[in-house]
Amino acid sequence: MRRAGLWLIAFAATAGGCIRGSLATSTGPRAEGARWSVARTQQVHVGETVDFDFVLQDAWRRFVPPGGIVDYCVISIGDTRSESVAGPRGHFNFSHSFADVPAGTVVDVRVDAFRQRGAKDYVQIAGQWLATQTFSQEPDVRVAGDSLRLKAYQSSIDFRLPRPADDFDPDSGVLRLRKTDGTTTSVYINRPTRHGFLLVGPEPSGYYRVRYEPRGQEVSPTGKTDVTFTIHDVGGQRHTKRIALDTP
Repeated sequence: MRRAGLWLIAFAATAGGCIRGSLATSTGPRAEGARWSVARTQQVHVGETVDFDFVLQDAWRRFVPPGGIVDYCVISIGDTRSESVAGPRGHFNFSHSFADVPAGTVVDVRVDAFRQRGAKDYVQIAGQWLATQTFSQEPDVRVAGDSLRLKAYQSSIDFRLPRPADDFDPDSGVLRLRKTDGTTTSVYINRPTRHGFLLVGPEPSGYYRVRYEPRGQEVSPTGKTDVTFTIHDVGGQRHTKRIALDTP
C-alpha cells in the first residue's frame, strides 16, 4: 500500500506540473542532529569531501519517486559536469572533493533532472561531454532542478603556551582534533615530509605559539571540533591546552 501511495503522489504531481527539486549537502549550517543541510549558501572547508542528496518533491514538499518521471540528473559543480541516476530509495546521491579549492572561493552547485527521449543528449567520451542530439531527435525534457552556493574557508588553530622553566621538547607534542562523530586525528610537529603543527617562539613575552591549519577531513562539517594539545618539557612535566574550534 505504501508503494502504491507513493506512485499516486508521483502521478498527481506530474499531472499538475508541480514537481520540484531539493538539493542538500552533508556540510552546513544544519540543525543539530540533522544529516543534511538545504541552506542556499553554505560553508565548505578546504579539502572537505561533501556528500550531496537530490530528490524530487511535490508542491507540499513530499518525496516523489523518480521512476517514470526522471531518468538522470546533470550535476554542475563550478566548471565540472557529471551525471547521476537514482539509487534504490529514489535519491540521487553523489560526492565531490574540494581539495583544490582555495579559501575564499565561491562554488555554485546545480542539479537538473531530465526525462530522456531517445538517445541521451550528451555522452562522456574520453573525459569530455559531447552532444549526440540530431535534428530528428527530440531533446531530453528538464523536469526539475535546484541549486546552492558553497563558500570555501580554511579553519585555523592558534593559541599561546607559557614557556616552562625547563623548555619544551617539541617532538613530544601531540595535537588531537576530535570531531562531533567521535573520530580523532593526531597531529605531530611539522616536518619536511609531514604536515604538522608549528611551535613558534619563545616570544619576548615568554610565550610559545602553536599554529596549525587543519585539513578538511580533520574537522567537523559543522558545529565544533574539540582540540587538545599535550606536550612535555625536557624535565618530563606534561602541559595540556584545550580549545573548541568552531566550524560553520
